[in-house]
Amino acid sequence: MPSIKSCRLVCPNNTHDPIPLPDGEPVHLGRSEATRCIDPRCSRKQLEVTADWASGEVSVKQLGANSSAIDGIELEKDRVCKLPEGGTIYLLTGMYPQKVEFIHDPSPKSTTGSKNQKCENKTTEKKRESKKRPASESLDSHQNLKKPRKTEKEKQMNTSENGSADKTVEEDEEDIKKLEEKLKLLKKNAADKKFAFASDSEGSQTDNKQKATDVKKKPKAEKETLSSKSSSPATSMKSPSKGPSLSKTSPSGPMKKSPQKSEGPPAEETKWQQFEKLYVCTRKGVRARNKVAGFDIDGTIITTQSGKTFPTHPGDWRILYPEIPGRLKKLHEDGYKIVFFTNQLGVSKGKTSIDDLKTKFSSVLDKLGVPAQILISTGGGIYRKPARGMWDFMCLKGNDSVRVDIDESLYVGDAAGRPEKWAAKKKKDFSCSDRLFALNIGVKFYTPEEFFMFQKAAPFNMPEFDPRAIDTSAPLLDPPSASITSKSQEVVLLVGFPACGKSFFSQTYLIPKGYDTQGTWKKCVDMCAKSLRQGQSVVIDNTNPDKESRQRYINCAKTAKVPCRCFYFTATITQARHNERYREMIDKSHQPINDMIMNTFKSKLKVPESSEGFTEIVRVNFVPKFKDSENEKLYKQYLLEK
Repeated sequence: MPSIKSCRLVCPNNTHDPIPLPDGEPVHLGRSEATRCIDPRCSRKQLEVTADWASGEVSVKQLGANSSAIDGIELEKDRVCKLPEGGTIYLLTGMYPQKVEFIHDPSPKSTTGSKNQKCENKTTEKKRESKKRPASESLDSHQNLKKPRKTEKEKQMNTSENGSADKTVEEDEEDIKKLEEKLKLLKKNAADKKFAFASDSEGSQTDNKQKATDVKKKPKAEKETLSSKSSSPATSMKSPSKGPSLSKTSPSGPMKKSPQKSEGPPAEETKWQQFEKLYVCTRKGVRARNKVAGFDIDGTIITTQSGKTFPTHPGDWRILYPEIPGRLKKLHEDGYKIVFFTNQLGVSKGKTSIDDLKTKFSSVLDKLGVPAQILISTGGGIYRKPARGMWDFMCLKGNDSVRVDIDESLYVGDAAGRPEKWAAKKKKDFSCSDRLFALNIGVKFYTPEEFFMFQKAAPFNMPEFDPRAIDTSAPLLDPPSASITSKSQEVVLLVGFPACGKSFFSQTYLIPKGYDTQGTWKKCVDMCAKSLRQGQSVVIDNTNPDKESRQRYINCAKTAKVPCRCFYFTATITQARHNERYREMIDKSHQPINDMIMNTFKSKLKVPESSEGFTEIVRVNFVPKFKDSENEKLYKQYLLEK
């Protein structure tokens, strides 16, 4: 990896000379001769910029009262933000851009490479000379535009609070007319030079194409030599020293040989597609890649402009952190495909429309300035996070057959299961769905604060039920020696949450053995007595949460003088809810059981006791049976959001 030789700020509009940024030394930017900024709204010390050559980033802190920006995102006063190479600083929001540029030393291992680098540097300097600003030309040619310099005495009289010579606002207003005339001339000359540079660039591109053609004609060995010589260290992007590492090697560095392709062609146009309750947007320029950087959107990339929890209208959003656009661009340059995965249940509930979301997310991508893909789940089922359905769809149908490397991929989201006050004045996370989504996929997970702000990992809570820990070979009954059926007539009472496996148990083990089952409790009591009179055994397949509901059937058994056994299903409410979500995913005809029913049962549940009149109480463990390996794989994912 080539080392960094220097760092500077370059004006894209070419209105001033590059401003050097020494390693680790704060540099103040603002209204000055160096920036050619004459706007009274801009302080003399508007920004403090510090370059870190080791990490290839600069720290930016706003000192002035009026808003500055990085990559188009407004800064907060006195808050330090990181900006990678290629990022743009605006002295005032949308005005006076300064682009971060690092100059790299050539690799010491290759003498030829050093010569090539020097040639490239000379070429670059020549191009810069062709764009030379009037401000950099001979002072004699612009003497009539220069203001008379102040004497030392005048400077001392106008010394500002920070100790530097500063002009008053009144003096600025007096000079405005003269400076406006000077600025018009500067812009005119810059435009003339820019036209000349454009012609130069076209010629350079033609030369480069010719060189590429010549390389193809050379023998294989010579071609490899030329390839190694021409690789420019300046194109190599170094991962930041803090926070999650973006890559193990530079995208311009040597790649490991692999039979799988690592990148596809860029998308020729932006395309929206619908697949049932899943909407997919592939923006123009997106490439299929073997490394994927996935992100949630709300609370991770954007937040509301209004400050409310939910947006009040489609335009109620802003970028969450100023560092986000630069970080995403660096990921893209580092060989990652940027993909956003978002749950938008409000579409199915009629609270928002997919057209509004399309408009909103298109504007967000325009603001971020990086080609990306978006997957929107508008309902429940396999596409709703934390289920990995959206990720699987992207890999199988949305990545041009390029196989995704799980070990090199990552996911960032704000629904991370963090408790209340995980940081000062921070609320509890509304769910854990993003962390569980990454866990289901098997990729590295970060919160927005960890990934974009390089903060330490915050504490978090995982759900009490872990579907991965289910043992399909565990004993069904406790004690294992207990018998499911009896040779003599009896009443079997099932107790447990909805979706805990009671119906499957009775239909699999009891009904085939001649046990009769009933529906509502009133009908159950009547039919139970009738079946017992006819000599049949009976199974009561209701939830039966409390002693009162169970006593009805115990009395029926006593009247018929037959024993009554209780089968208590040990599945917790969280596991029952997981089972319910799984049923919804594999059976479209299934009628969902809402959380209110689950919570009502939990509030009434009293664990059965022998003192109620049961001759035996058998605990039934949840041991699922699956139709195939795909169903088992789905069940063992985290399906609940918290």
